[in-house]
Amino acid sequence: MEVRLTETQIAICVISILAILGNTLTILVFVGDKKLLKKSYNAFILCLAIADVLSAILLITSPGFALGDLIPRPTNPVLGEIFCKVIWSRMFLFQLVFFSIYITLLLTVERWVAVVKPSKYNLFFKGKRLMGYVLFCLIWSFVLDGIVVLFDVDYDPSSSSNDICKLNFISSGSIFRTSLSVFLIIMKLFFPCLSMIGLYIHMIVKTNNSPVASAESKAKLRGKMTRMIGIMTCILLICYSPNQIFFIFATAGKAKIDSTLHHFTAILNFITICVNPFIYGLSNPNYGRRYKKALLSFCPQPRRVGPATEG
Repeated sequence: MEVRLTETQIAICVISILAILGNTLTILVFVGDKKLLKKSYNAFILCLAIADVLSAILLITSPGFALGDLIPRPTNPVLGEIFCKVIWSRMFLFQLVFFSIYITLLLTVERWVAVVKPSKYNLFFKGKRLMGYVLFCLIWSFVLDGIVVLFDVDYDPSSSSNDICKLNFISSGSIFRTSLSVFLIIMKLFFPCLSMIGLYIHMIVKTNNSPVASAESKAKLRGKMTRMIGIMTCILLICYSPNQIFFIFATAGKAKIDSTLHHFTAILNFITICVNPFIYGLSNPNYGRRYKKALLSFCPQPRRVGPATEG
């Protein structure tokens, strides 16, 4: 059977492959030097890289995106319901997207505490607290995206085509549904992103205007890690906003799902999972050097030939 991919599917395949390669390289950096994980921000970056790898795998295999149309649809009604609500809905994929946003918020908070409240740093960022923060982000991202999706996706066994799953927004066009969509998108995207921007502005104003700010705080404000996370925040806002705003119009009945505009905003939405490793490497020379070292470890080493000995 000949498989023909659309331009959108090709773009998604490229994004997924780049994301898997780049984020796997990031993970290998931490595997090769576990001492890096003693720093809180490195632990969060590792979580972000793992989430981006999983997102890329789900992106390339989810129904309706790249290769997902090759997945056979179940004929059993129970399996059909599960398939539609869990797999076809891409629930876990988008949960990971919003999980990544909140992990980036965690990184920003970590930088804010390091710069503005350095005496409190060890209290907030140590040991089991880090795992608690990550677990909370994981659960919260599911609450924001997963619960509503379970009600919006239906299984249609009467469909004669391969499209046995239907997206039917509950109370589409109503004030309640539009308000709910606006609230969820604020919590998914605009609250974390605006919080990050606010924290950066506060860091800059507080440090630059304070006559008692320590040299260490000023160095951290200008440091590679703070700059890197600031760039990540801007990229998140630019790439995620169009798709989320489109979704508000879709639930209000003012925009069409599966349109060209929808596909464009979806591609833009997922660009972040492949650009993060480039941001790490280009904005922070320390990561760039470790990437190079990790890549060179895969290259075959030339054999050393010892001096010839006389028999």
